[in-house]
Amino acid sequence: MDLYNVRIYPNSKSPRIFKNRFLELLTKTHPIVITLLYISLGIVMLWWYMHLYHKAGDGSYHSRFKYIFHGIHHEYPNDHDRLVLPPVPSLLIAGTLLGLFYLIMGAWALVFGTGFLWGYLSYMNVHYIVHRFSPPKQFAFWWKYHTIHHFQQHDRAFGVTTPIWDYVFGTRPEAHRKTVHIEVMKNN
Repeated sequence: MDLYNVRIYPNSKSPRIFKNRFLELLTKTHPIVITLLYISLGIVMLWWYMHLYHKAGDGSYHSRFKYIFHGIHHEYPNDHDRLVLPPVPSLLIAGTLLGLFYLIMGAWALVFGTGFLWGYLSYMNVHYIVHRFSPPKQFAFWWKYHTIHHFQQHDRAFGVTTPIWDYVFGTRPEAHRKTVHIEVMKNN
């Protein structure tokens, strides 16, 4: 085993890294700053979930933003062209998330981001298959579970690939409950 000489200054402050005061400021922080940052980020993500994606409580899509991003899919659940998020918003969201991952993890974001993207890709393809094809007997659970989300309880049964997060967040479907009244419209 090779030994390396390492200097340690246990009782001294570190020297400046950058001459620029702003860049130097970005290299230092107190743990409370990061704690508040991530608590705030979590609150924003929960708010986003509660108000913009699926409105918890009623599953409505009354705002134009929510309708464009997801409500139209609930109104036209078998429109094969609207089963997945289109490339431009998908890339904007993925780019934002990957940028955030990079800020947090550095180069490891490339590895984590790949797993994250492939996980989303798996979810997206399962969602597409559930909407497009009849269920094989051994996987009928996925079809039935997602049907509950679309046709009975918009505010429940969000899991497409697994119901595990519905257990974690308390959004499992409730027996004999309907949150939506379905009015089937004929094609024009």
